[in-house]
Amino acid sequence: MTIPEHIGKYEIRRELGKGAMGTVYEGFDPVIKRSVAIKTILAEYLANVESEAAVARFKHEAQAGGRLQHPGIVGVYEYGEDEKGAFIVMEYVQGQSLRHCLRERGRFELIDVFEVMKQLLAALDYSHRQGVVHRDIKPTNVMVLSGMKIKVMDFGVARIESSSLTQVGTVIGTPTHIAPEQLLGLPSDCRADLWSAGVILYEMLTGCGPFLADTPVTVMYKVMHIEPARPSAIVSSLPPVFDALLKRALAKKPDERFQSAREFTNALLAAFVKSKPVARPPGSSADSMLPPAPVPGVVVRNDSIGSIDTSTLGASMPLPLPVGALAEIESSLIRSIGPLAKHLVRKGMEQAKSVEEFYSRLAENIPEGVERADFLKRIERLNKAMPASMPPTSTSLPEPPSAKPAAVFDPATLAAAEKRLAQYVGPLARVLIKRAMNDSGDVQELYRKLSEQIDSEPERAAFLKGLG
Repeated sequence: MTIPEHIGKYEIRRELGKGAMGTVYEGFDPVIKRSVAIKTILAEYLANVESEAAVARFKHEAQAGGRLQHPGIVGVYEYGEDEKGAFIVMEYVQGQSLRHCLRERGRFELIDVFEVMKQLLAALDYSHRQGVVHRDIKPTNVMVLSGMKIKVMDFGVARIESSSLTQVGTVIGTPTHIAPEQLLGLPSDCRADLWSAGVILYEMLTGCGPFLADTPVTVMYKVMHIEPARPSAIVSSLPPVFDALLKRALAKKPDERFQSAREFTNALLAAFVKSKPVARPPGSSADSMLPPAPVPGVVVRNDSIGSIDTSTLGASMPLPLPVGALAEIESSLIRSIGPLAKHLVRKGMEQAKSVEEFYSRLAENIPEGVERADFLKRIERLNKAMPASMPPTSTSLPEPPSAKPAAVFDPATLAAAEKRLAQYVGPLARVLIKRAMNDSGDVQELYRKLSEQIDSEPERAAFLKGLG
C-alpha cells in the first residue's frame, strides 16, 4: 500500500507500524512545526461494523484520551475523518516499546522493574480516576524512553478496538495480556488494566510470559483456568515475596485482585522493601542507572530517619546542599516510595545540573497528586529554613553527634504502634518503626518521631491520641 503524502493537514513522513484496523504514521504539523504520530482506522474495516456508529464510538474514545494530561501517557491532539477513514493525531515519542526491550534484554533488574512499574501504575491510577480504562495494556503499548521513562500509548483507542472486536466475535493477536473477564465477554473495569499490568510485571521479573502457549486457544484456556508458575520457581534469585504479589495481581476473579492502581503500587513498594534489591554487577549495559556502591564515610544522625551514610551523596556532582538537608530530603522521599529513596537521591545528585533539577527528578518518582504535592511542600519548607549560602556537601560535613544509648521497647507496644502508623503510611510503617527505635530513648520519643512521618496535622494528632 502506498504511503499517503498527507492526512488532513499533516505531512506524512514514514510508516511506523501496521495493525488489523489501520496504520500508524509519523507525520509533521506544518503549523506548529512538530512531529506527530497518526493512527488511522481504515474505511473498509469500519464498513464491517456499521461505519457511522463505529466512527462515533471511535471519536468518543479519542475525546476521552484527549483529556488525559499526564507525563506517563502519550497525549492525543486531534481527531479527524476523511474519505479513507478516521484518524487520531497523537504525541510522537522517540524510544522503544517495552516488548522490544524484553526481547533484547530478557528479564529486568529489580531497580528497573520498580522504575517501570511505578510509572505504569501512576499512569493507570490517573486515567482510572479520570474514568478512562485502557483495556489493552501490553508491552507493545508501553514506550520506554531514555532514562527509563515510560509513556503508555493508545489510551481511548484500545477500548473502541475491544468493543468492535467483541461485536464481530474475533480477537486480534494472541490474548496473553487480556483479563479473563474480557475473554469471556463480561463487563470489565479498571481491574482488567491492573491484571494486564500484573502480566507485564511477571514478564519483567522472569523474562517470560505467564500464559505462553502454542495457540491462541490454549493461551485463552490458561488465562481463564491455569495458575502460572511461581516467579521464584523460574528465577531462583527472586525473593518469594513477589510470588504472593503476582498471585493476587493475576487472580482470575476481579474481586480477588488489587482494587486500584494505588493499592497495587503500595503492595509493590512493600515487596521491594522486603526484597532489598541489589545493584547490578559491573559491566551491565545499564550501569549508568545505578547509584554508586556505598563506601565508608561520615555518618550523620537525622531525627527523621536515624543514622545514614552520607559519604556518597553528591559524590559525582556536589550541589549546594548540606548533608543535613539531603538527609531530610531522603526522609521525605522514603515516606512515599520506601528504602529505594536513598538510591534515587544518589542517582539524582549524580545526574542533576542544578538543585532545582535535583528536586524535579526526585518528585517524578512520586505519583502525581497529594503525595507529590506534599513532598514538594516539604522541600519548599526545607529551602526556606536553610541559610542563604550553604557549603557544598563535598567540602563541609558536620561532625557526627554522639550516639544515644539503645532503648529497650516492649514488643507489644511496638506492634500496636506499627498497626496504628500503618493506617496513615501503609506498609512502610514497619521500616519507619525500626528507624525510630534506633533514635529514641523512650516510648514517648518513639511516638513523637513516628508522628513526624504523618504530614497532616489532624492525622498526626489522631495518631498520637490513639496511642494513649
